[in-house]
Amino acid sequence: MEREVPSPSRRGTLKGLGALAGLASLGFGSTQTVSPRPRSSGLVNVRDFGARGDGRADDTPAFERAIEAARAAGLAVFIPRATYLITRPLTVENISLTGPTPGVWCADTDVLPLLVPQHRDAPCLVLKAGGGIQALAIRYDWKGEPESGPPAIAVAGIGAYISHVKIMYAWDGVMADGVSNIGRLNVENVFIVAPRNIGMRVTGTWDAPTIRNVEVWNLGPVPRPAERGIGFDLGKNDLIRLSDCFVFAMGTGYLLRDTIPDATIRGGTWGALTGCSSDFCRIGIDVQGEHTISVTGGSYWNHFYGVRIDGEKARVRVTGAEVKSNGAPCIEVHRAEQAVIDGCSLVRPMESFRVPAVHLRGGYTTLSGCHVDSTDEGVRIEAGVQSALVAGNTIRAVRPLVNLAPAGSAVEMWGNLQLRTG
Repeated sequence: MEREVPSPSRRGTLKGLGALAGLASLGFGSTQTVSPRPRSSGLVNVRDFGARGDGRADDTPAFERAIEAARAAGLAVFIPRATYLITRPLTVENISLTGPTPGVWCADTDVLPLLVPQHRDAPCLVLKAGGGIQALAIRYDWKGEPESGPPAIAVAGIGAYISHVKIMYAWDGVMADGVSNIGRLNVENVFIVAPRNIGMRVTGTWDAPTIRNVEVWNLGPVPRPAERGIGFDLGKNDLIRLSDCFVFAMGTGYLLRDTIPDATIRGGTWGALTGCSSDFCRIGIDVQGEHTISVTGGSYWNHFYGVRIDGEKARVRVTGAEVKSNGAPCIEVHRAEQAVIDGCSLVRPMESFRVPAVHLRGGYTTLSGCHVDSTDEGVRIEAGVQSALVAGNTIRAVRPLVNLAPAGSAVEMWGNLQLRTG
């Protein structure tokens, strides 16, 4: 019997019916259950390579086989929701590891595929050039409080991507290796719970890294002492952009330093913090060395210093931020080539600490258009200041302005509304 060949119009109809059938197989327009093992042409499933995901078996070999197959085929590795034990580092290069497409923010719920590292001498994941991970969680289970440990994720190549990731109880969360160029690093929507040492370290980023909506939260089931730890540790970075990041209850919220232990890359950060915040930290922003940084907006509430600047070539601009401190100044400038504080709310409310809200010890500072509120001194200018312009501020304090600079110094004060209290 001669077989009928569909006409072009019928071919189109059949093609459309095939597409509808494909949608139905995924659950669109059908009550059919979606398979937990997608076999899309763009995914390599770790379950197909022997991963058990029962929280007892060592799934490392299955992950390694899946990663190798994905690299050879130019595909991505899919990780279904389950608990996987990992016993040695997994290296991800020019491919991505991905869980189910995120449908919720991963902060307060445990809905992501979970990797549980068993080793303590190396990272869980190493991201080399083009390596990415998304929609995954990593959790460390310590038998006791650790004295050292590896990062959960080490970044060692350009173009790495991290998105919708939750990291729990790691010694360090996400860390640059300190040796490699990790330019164009892109990290977004990451929640780091109770890191024992550092939440995120970024250094060696030649060309425009982006860090957005990363939260370092040091409380929860395994809290750690607030006098220790760093939320964001920033070294040598070119035009880094941090936005909407938050640090809670770490020793230092945002530390900028030229020299980082165990990192061969040296130098300062150039970039911006936009809408970032810290709360319950000892120090909000600590600038040590040669850095050029713009801080715009945000709220920095801290036990001690709000913003501390100590670098002969430091250029720091803080605009429109709320800075609140208890036992130390909101703003303290030791050394700076340029410190500009403009349009900020600077509040030091605790009466049990007798320190100024703004303390200028050295460097070159412009303080303008700010509201300064202190239970002791408002602005204190020491003799070692190279220059200071204090203009157009509202200063409410027991002693609004204290100027100890010698006569003839490059210090000008005008247009300040001084409201004496006490």
